[in-house]
Amino acid sequence: MSRSTVSYALSGARPISPATRERILRAMADLGYTPNLLAQGLAGKRTGIVSLIFPVGEQGMNTTEFEYVQGAAEQARADGYHLLLWPIDAEDVDEVQRVVAQGLVDGVILMEIRSVDKRIPALVQTGVPFTMIGRPKNAEGLTFVDADFEAMGELAVAHLAALGHTEIGLVTHSQESLEAGYGPMVRSWDAVAASASRHRIGVRLFPAVSTLAGGREVFEQILATAPQTTGLVAINEAATIGLLGAASNHGWLVPRDLSVVAINTSEGAAERTMPALTTVSADPRAMGRQAAHFLSRRLRGEDAAVLQALAEPVLAVRSSTAAARTNQP
Repeated sequence: MSRSTVSYALSGARPISPATRERILRAMADLGYTPNLLAQGLAGKRTGIVSLIFPVGEQGMNTTEFEYVQGAAEQARADGYHLLLWPIDAEDVDEVQRVVAQGLVDGVILMEIRSVDKRIPALVQTGVPFTMIGRPKNAEGLTFVDADFEAMGELAVAHLAALGHTEIGLVTHSQESLEAGYGPMVRSWDAVAASASRHRIGVRLFPAVSTLAGGREVFEQILATAPQTTGLVAINEAATIGLLGAASNHGWLVPRDLSVVAINTSEGAAERTMPALTTVSADPRAMGRQAAHFLSRRLRGEDAAVLQALAEPVLAVRSSTAAARTNQP
């Protein structure tokens, strides 16, 4: 096997067949050889490292978000790259630019995209290839993988409407995240409100801090201001768990008294609650893999504008939804 083939397999500069790459990696393991990534970068102007920039923010990283990262890491490795997780705040544009300017990474995956995201023009200006899990309001000419929130909202609301629910709510992240234009929150509210209007049912917005306490506070708010609510759509994993506990403490049974549909929530997260949550979601691990593969294609010079994908959501009915109650609990 030629030196150039081994070099291409390590650097990702040219495509190598999976079988050939596997032979090279097996030989490296047998010899106990570990390549010096920074030395490779100095020699070839590439490091073989890509960065996933994730602003931890108020909620930390939940189960679903970890699955995005896991999928991205798996695909990056399959494409010949190492994935570096970099928890940089969405407002810290200077730090994003420093990461790129130091030449430590060949490309970037952005998460937690806002409707108007300052990081995007900053990265465009640097010229570094990047892709996104999520998308801004104007995504023309950008590379992204995102959930189809319009379809997600319709599936969730239609499911509740078919069960006879006429008063529902949407539990999102905090009011601050909505005001900051955090994409999933804005798109979820727009989609759920539009779908509720089409189905002629009432809907209220319940922002919640992404903690168990935040979920308990939202349930108290429902009791105080909207006790007629029989169904919820939720896009806040931590708050949803807190809300389920608070409902039980007040004698509300899910789904007898309150149905809950979690959107943009993975199967793994949904199965961890009692009862298991009905979900409307795309596969976050598959979306992470696709975003990482889009980045590797960008690093090979493909046009950013043609690498865009909306992941189709699927309704998975579990134990947290049932016919709407006919009287107060």
